Amino acid sequence: MHSKGMKKTIGAGFFLSLWICGICYPDSPIFREIKVVETDSPPKIDGILNDLCWQKAAQTGGFIQYGPSPGKAATQLTKVFVAHDQNRLYVGFECLKDDMNRLAANSTRRDSPFFSDDHVEVFLDTFSDKRNCYAFALNPLGTQRDRRIINEGSNVRRGGSELGSALPWDCDWDGRAAIHADKWTAEFSIPFAELRFPKSRNHPVAWGVNFWRHDESREEEQSWADVGSRQYAVSRFGHLTNLPVDSLVTKRLLEIKPYGVAKPQQLNAEAPVLKADTGLDLRYPFSNMSVDFTINPDFAQIEADPDRVNLTDIPLRFPEKRPFFLEGNEIFQMPVELFYSRRVGDLSSGAKMAGKLGEYNLAVLSAQAEPEDPDEEIEEGHLPLGEYNYSVLRVQRELGRTSSVGFLGVNKQRGGLYDRASGVDARFTLPGNVDLNLEYAREWKTGVKSDDLIFAQLSRRTNRFSFDLRYTDIGEHFDLETGFIPRINRRGLFLSTRYTKHYDGLIKRLRGGIRYERLENHAGFRTNEQRSINGSIRIQDFFLWLGPQWYFHVTDERIAYTDKLVRFYAGWSPPKWASIRNFGSVGIRDGKDTFFIRPEITLRPTSKLSFEIILQRLIEDRELTEWTRRFTVNYQFAQRMYARTTSELTIENERRIFLLFAYEYRPESIFFIVYNDNRDEEGATERLLFVKISHLFKLGVW
Repeated sequence: MHSKGMKKTIGAGFFLSLWICGICYPDSPIFREIKVVETDSPPKIDGILNDLCWQKAAQTGGFIQYGPSPGKAATQLTKVFVAHDQNRLYVGFECLKDDMNRLAANSTRRDSPFFSDDHVEVFLDTFSDKRNCYAFALNPLGTQRDRRIINEGSNVRRGGSELGSALPWDCDWDGRAAIHADKWTAEFSIPFAELRFPKSRNHPVAWGVNFWRHDESREEEQSWADVGSRQYAVSRFGHLTNLPVDSLVTKRLLEIKPYGVAKPQQLNAEAPVLKADTGLDLRYPFSNMSVDFTINPDFAQIEADPDRVNLTDIPLRFPEKRPFFLEGNEIFQMPVELFYSRRVGDLSSGAKMAGKLGEYNLAVLSAQAEPEDPDEEIEEGHLPLGEYNYSVLRVQRELGRTSSVGFLGVNKQRGGLYDRASGVDARFTLPGNVDLNLEYAREWKTGVKSDDLIFAQLSRRTNRFSFDLRYTDIGEHFDLETGFIPRINRRGLFLSTRYTKHYDGLIKRLRGGIRYERLENHAGFRTNEQRSINGSIRIQDFFLWLGPQWYFHVTDERIAYTDKLVRFYAGWSPPKWASIRNFGSVGIRDGKDTFFIRPEITLRPTSKLSFEIILQRLIEDRELTEWTRRFTVNYQFAQRMYARTTSELTIENERRIFLLFAYEYRPESIFFIVYNDNRDEEGATERLLFVKISHLFKLGVW
């Protein structure tokens, strides 16, 4: 059981956190407003703001810093221009910069995370619900990124154990950027037909809006609206007014996307075999909802997950990449995930409906799938492999400004075999940017005793001070196969804090944090206890992070270990040409002397060409146990045409070669050539060539 001293420590830390939150709680915001102007001469989207439209557009500026000096005026001038016609919203950015040699622009693949690039972003709260929004971003190379944010960012994953996840979302919009001698400019063209919003005259005509700029060389985040200490504080966005929503053209067309693929393949020394396949995706977007169907989808263009060394006792969580699951996937998110779409194996057919009805977020999914690997070893207590149907229902009710309650039910079934669960969750926003997340769920599985899960979390995530306090109780038999449940038969507390200080000088950022976790099983025995402290510093383009860790844990074989590790990270990321990063750890892990390093090198000779080298090497008791080499070459012929090749070799002499050429010859109509050459540790080889074309047809139905 927990000691009284530890309980007092955690309790004191918790109340100290709340006290600090009360001090840091910002005043009520003053909402900015911009009146959008209608134009009859839409701009040519080339990134250059020389069209007549921009001269007559609504203009605004006056950005303030989100960091490093919150609330102060931005050090670099940014102007925003906004206009619309009946079909599209047009947004232009003019970003002045005193040293264009320090402009960071490297990402060329759509939906790349702009971690180290200058970029601008537009946020639109089209339902004026002050909690959810669309986001559209461009970097100086014109690389596009789009996504949806719900509940003021509660779906943004900041770490492997954090709530929610950052989910991509693809929208047919246009954007370009241009680099000048003393500035860079960007143009957005966003079709109203791609957005969801009520058209009733009784609905407020003001949308929530915010404009954002990231200046990488200064590590400066600039915001048009005063969002306080939370970047995705939709409730503090400004207002976009004068938009005639009831007369905008939002005709939504039935989308039909068939594909055809030719698949020559060769196994070992056997004669090559030519196979062909076809499939179909269908979508109808209503004003507030979208309905999707898929038959025999093919994901040949999706690269396999990279080989990664996992030095924790928690399984790795890989992001979803398959298009069918991406639309509306954020609605399924819960603090502890009862539905993790990567658990659905080889999808053969599926149907889904997702969207918003009034104050309700709703998502329904049904999918038929087989296991991705029919030879996979079955874990104890899991259902036998086979073709299962997956059914999911998610309903979430919005409360007040940023709170919500929800229900999720999920079922995996084949004949009389089933694994099903249902759960309720709630999210409440408290003063001081503190979130309270609650969840209760129960599982029923063939041949296994029913069990339940309890989760409670108080957290605060801001640009200065953050903390996370959780209580988790996962039943001894709660092992849901459709979810991401890192541990079973565990209950206890987790506490972490983080403090960040930004500077405008040689030192750019200092950050420090602590973590404590203690878990026991339902028999009352301690199974996990962790204490760690970490600190980081950024000096111009150089990063250093250090984190000593003490970790007691008991394995599934009931062997107790006390790990003593020092984890570290060092990186150098200048604006152009190259970046070098190295992750590592040294110490005792599972009773063995351990040394792990993972150097990553990226070379960018031009804005279109890049080389990536990733090596990971694990030595235990002076014996090399993991050794992976991964090499990648990317070339961007044009914004919608690129090639990528990756080769990976492991210590067991497994080889994986992936080559891709992709050309999006019109929005969402794509031609792929994919080649895979794989060899397993026993020497068996597989060579596959995919030639695939998919074409999007849009038809008016009613």
